[in-house]
Amino acid sequence: MDKFNFNSFIEKYRESLMKSGETRLKYYEYILNKLYSLNKPIIVIETGTMWNDLENNQGAFTLVFADFIKNYTGGKVITVDISDEHMNNCKNYTKNFSDVIEYVVSDSVSYLKSLNDEFVKNVDFIFFDSYDLNLTDPLPSEIHHFRELLAVYDRLSNDVILAVDDNLMPYCWIEWITVDNDNNIIDKTIVNSDNKIIGKGTLIDRFLRDNSWRRTNDMSSSCLLGYER
Repeated sequence: MDKFNFNSFIEKYRESLMKSGETRLKYYEYILNKLYSLNKPIIVIETGTMWNDLENNQGAFTLVFADFIKNYTGGKVITVDISDEHMNNCKNYTKNFSDVIEYVVSDSVSYLKSLNDEFVKNVDFIFFDSYDLNLTDPLPSEIHHFRELLAVYDRLSNDVILAVDDNLMPYCWIEWITVDNDNNIIDKTIVNSDNKIIGKGTLIDRFLRDNSWRRTNDMSSSCLLGYER
């Protein structure tokens, strides 16, 4: 395996990742270096797969982590999505790294529940990003991601790292635009977060902090939240 240098590795992805803000890039730098420092083959689970190409995908998680695993650590990334179409797209976009990717078409909660205890104990990183967020009605996504966490929580190792994507941080606002199938705008709504997190990680954040987990990134500006014990 090659020696890992984040800046060299990420250069081919940098422009695309910057579309979703510098904070995502900073978290990728933190987590990839952290996983590399484990000095062993790693197991990563991602709920919600990379269903669009790099130029139109803000996170590119499956591609970036599969590249990292294949060339620097060994191990595998398991990407889980309920959509056959999304998974077929992912297989196309990540075909150069398919030997380190396990593609799973399944409801993510059911899949996580099905994993045996020993396997869960050996997972190094879980990235929750499956259920599309609607900021005007965030509860369905919040609940789904919390159910994903609960499906494995009691079986996780003390060293596991968790992250959840797509959150509006406290004291922020966003204009949420709804479009029809032809991309015509049909609604615009201003969403204010006030003093709370609104997003996929709302319930996960409260639960983990109540159980003495710590956030590992600056939540003041990032849409992505990371946690470690």
